[in-house]
Amino acid sequence: MRCTRRAGLLAVLAALSSGCFGPTTARPVQLFVLAPTVPAGAPQPGGAALRLAIGRISLPEILNRPQIVTRTGANEVRVADFAQWAEPLEQSVPRVIAENLARLLGTERVVVYPWPTQLAVDYRVEVAVIELEGSDDGEARLAARWRLLREDGSEATPLRLSAHAERAADASIGAMAAALSRTLEALSRDIADAIASSAA
Repeated sequence: MRCTRRAGLLAVLAALSSGCFGPTTARPVQLFVLAPTVPAGAPQPGGAALRLAIGRISLPEILNRPQIVTRTGANEVRVADFAQWAEPLEQSVPRVIAENLARLLGTERVVVYPWPTQLAVDYRVEVAVIELEGSDDGEARLAARWRLLREDGSEATPLRLSAHAERAADASIGAMAAALSRTLEALSRDIADAIASSAA
C-alpha cells in the first residue's frame, strides 16, 4: 500500500512538471521609468558656468520598493505587483532632477550623489520627497521639501515645500508615470529659479 501511494505521488509530480494539466502562462511584469521632460531650448542666462550636485534623495518607506504605488484613499494604497519601476526611485528621481536642471540652467556640470569628495560645486540640492504617487482619480501628485547649500555648506535657500499635481492623459500606468515625470519637472523649475536668484 505504501509503494502504491508513493507511485501515485510520483505520477502526480511528473504530471505537474511535464505540464499535463495544461499550459500555464505567467503574467509579465511591466516596467516603467521616470524621464526628464524639460525640452532642450533656451536655458536661464548665467547658468552655464554653474556646478551643481544633487544629493541623496530621501523617500518615504512606502515608496522604497519596485512596485508602483497608487493611493486609493486617505489611509489606503494599492501596490501593483505586475507594474514596477525599472530602477529604484532613489536613483531615478535625482537622475531626472539633474537632467531637468541641466537643461533649465544650460550647464553640463551636474553630478548626482555619490560624487568625489574633492569635487567643488557651487550649489548642492537636498530633497526629501514626501509624496510621489498617482491616485485612482488619474492625478499624479508630488510633495517635497528641499533646500540649496553653497559650496561652503552655508544655506543659500532655506527649507522650502513644493507641491505639484498633474493629470494623467489616460488611465494607463504609463500615462501616470509620464504625469509623475511632469511633477518632477515642476519641482526642478522651482529649484532652478532659486539657483538663478541666488547666483544673481
